[in-house]
Amino acid sequence: MSIMVSEAMQLNHLKPLNLIAGSSGLNKKIEKIGILDHEIIEGIPGMFTSGDFVLTTFTPIREDMDAIIKCIKDLIECRATALAIKSIYITELPQTAIDYANKHDFPIFIFGKDVYFEDVIEDLMIGMQSRSHIEILESKIDVLYKNELKPSLVKEMAFDLNRHLQSELQVFFLKEKRYINDTKIIRIAEKYKRSRHQYEQHSVFKYKEGLLVIFSYPKMSLNHVSIDQKFIFNLLGIDASKYYMGSSEILYDLIHLDLGIKQSIYASKVCELEEKDKISYRDIGIYKLLLPHQESIWIKRYVDDILDPINNYDDGKLIETARIYIQCGGDILRTSKEMFQHKNTIRYRIQKMKSLLNVSLEGDFYEQLSIAIKCERLVR
Repeated sequence: MSIMVSEAMQLNHLKPLNLIAGSSGLNKKIEKIGILDHEIIEGIPGMFTSGDFVLTTFTPIREDMDAIIKCIKDLIECRATALAIKSIYITELPQTAIDYANKHDFPIFIFGKDVYFEDVIEDLMIGMQSRSHIEILESKIDVLYKNELKPSLVKEMAFDLNRHLQSELQVFFLKEKRYINDTKIIRIAEKYKRSRHQYEQHSVFKYKEGLLVIFSYPKMSLNHVSIDQKFIFNLLGIDASKYYMGSSEILYDLIHLDLGIKQSIYASKVCELEEKDKISYRDIGIYKLLLPHQESIWIKRYVDDILDPINNYDDGKLIETARIYIQCGGDILRTSKEMFQHKNTIRYRIQKMKSLLNVSLEGDFYEQLSIAIKCERLVR
């Protein structure tokens, strides 16, 4: 079980903790909780290890700031995750201690007398258990996404995710446009899980850097999906305009949940590549073929074969023209306007590309170049 420090700071009794040092270490994981008291006398080395979130009042050495600084250095040497000081005696640290903690990305917090160790420990334990549950669910989704499974196993895993899932479904994948870390998406997924207003047949999961949302019904209706999506997004405070949102086709059997997960994630990736707010899997075109094979060495080789001659021709003008030409759907006039170039200049550059690729037929040229540019977005 573990939880990142940044995630832990969202827990109820940890919100009052004031960070005074080590902000660059907030992505570290808390795996255990320790209280620093008699260890100050007996010696810290060997008492704490990597992953420890340490609570203390520094009572035995409250009058000895040099000893306090040594304790902090020892905790860093032990690779403890963070230190939280209850301000019964110590309300601030000298700048030398803060600088040392910052240098080693070691978060230090100070909190007031009205926050109790017991409450902090309880919240952390619940948070770590919840995070562990999230990781288990995420691993199951990962299996569904990355593998071709037997229908019976897909259905079994679907009920592992949510035993109330119905037979007809549509899946959405949302990735935040300005993704920073997992904290926000975990909070959203947990909020839905704990909400009294949730629909038990629908699900919201954290997966990788996004949210996987499953709408399921005994009998599917697009109107129902639209209404329920609006309700759930409002409930969870999701502003759809701040996400890349991909949606699957409507699927009429739970054995196709793995397909729905893949379709929604692929569609979301196309949103990100083409800077669109939302798109359905049915509308992603050639990416239906390319995305399942984006890790293939043959995709990279194809990109290199087609685009390297163009890339190496000049200082970048020719490849820029190629990308914008494909972006404009092969329209020379639109390309010229986009690049602020005369249309004859664009024609000349296209002819140069055809010559470099040794392709004379217009249809063959556009097809090969278009696929190569789209593949480039996936592999580079």
